[in-house]
Amino acid sequence: MKTNTYPSKYALPKGIFTVGKTKFKWYDLANDPEEISPQDIHNARLCVEYAEEDFQNIDDLGFIIMHRCGENYLLLVCTWRSENELWESVYYDGSGNFEIWNRNKTHLPTYCVWEMGIVYHESQSWKKFLGSERQEKDKEEYLNDVFEGEV
Repeated sequence: MKTNTYPSKYALPKGIFTVGKTKFKWYDLANDPEEISPQDIHNARLCVEYAEEDFQNIDDLGFIIMHRCGENYLLLVCTWRSENELWESVYYDGSGNFEIWNRNKTHLPTYCVWEMGIVYHESQSWKKFLGSERQEKDKEEYLNDVFEGEV
């Protein structure tokens, strides 16, 4: 039996991105993360800083996936709310600037196979945090627990 392998991408953690009271782990995801330009990252960060969700004033923890899809990007902005729920806003750069992807539909896409590697790691890291005393040291431990590798 002949099997085909699906191409892999690479997830690269890029540190902590703080927007007001919210702290995000930042991941670049691409065939080659070096393909993601500093200008595109700058544009994505501005998008999150001025997002309608007002991360400036919400004390949240989460992660961002800057996913290069061909020549465009999906920007997945995820926070942990209500303790065990992952909330997400999705942006894309269809017009050259990042804008909200209006997904007001009944059945929605969530994560692709490449993004799932990061999401799985993050869910395990968050579960560990939920089982901790949830002190500042535990928040720092969560923020420093990142995934890097082929997905």
